[in-house]
Amino acid sequence: MGEYMRRFKGFPPRGLRFRLPLILTGALLLLACFAPRANADLIAYFNFEGTPTPPYPVDLTSSSPGVFNTTLTTTYPAGDTSSTSGIPLNVAPGDPDQNLTAFGLMRTEANSPADFDIPLFTAQGFFQNMTVTFATDGRGNGFTGVQLFYSTNGGGTFTAGPSVALTQRQQLVTLAVPVGANNAPSLVLRLQFTGGQSNGNDLQTWIDNIQINGTIVPEPATVAGGLFGVLGLCWHQRRRLIRSVRFRRR
Repeated sequence: MGEYMRRFKGFPPRGLRFRLPLILTGALLLLACFAPRANADLIAYFNFEGTPTPPYPVDLTSSSPGVFNTTLTTTYPAGDTSSTSGIPLNVAPGDPDQNLTAFGLMRTEANSPADFDIPLFTAQGFFQNMTVTFATDGRGNGFTGVQLFYSTNGGGTFTAGPSVALTQRQQLVTLAVPVGANNAPSLVLRLQFTGGQSNGNDLQTWIDNIQINGTIVPEPATVAGGLFGVLGLCWHQRRRLIRSVRFRRR
């Protein structure tokens, strides 16, 4: 009988037995909070407002509310470009700027194809499931098509993506970035305009409000820090539970 009682007293009290599952449940919930997850975001946004980027007549840097700082690059001759009135399409929610400016293109035939590159360089490749959208307009003698390309080696080589015909009227263009661009640290997106029809010095095609939307994966360092924090919490609770059980045995 005495041996049986000694064995029975070795079990933790009823309340303590139910604390361990609660602690484990809490730890799992914290792990879920710190686990890598994708957050939908406006990665980069070009509204062409603000101080012009020399030698071009418009601002080619990514603007708020885009979260990534980058600059659109092009070999289009600056002398064949102009600043014109903004297009009332694809304005990002929360854009602090007035929609006053678009990027105008002239002599489209001589400059076809025309490439506009958007570098999205990150340390470990944080961007996934991206879509490029922008507004465009024209007078009927400009570019007739646009195609998306992407590079995963910093612009050394490009892979072709989807294309869209341009109506040369007010139009919202949507291009899904192929999955091959996901998580590429040296990613460059390219918009290539083709089918230019005129060598005149008149405004022929203009573009505005380029958005790159997608998901941004948290940095591995952030995730690792969260996981270590959870493990530390579990270890601390385990030690408290053991001390509590030992105390009640006495």
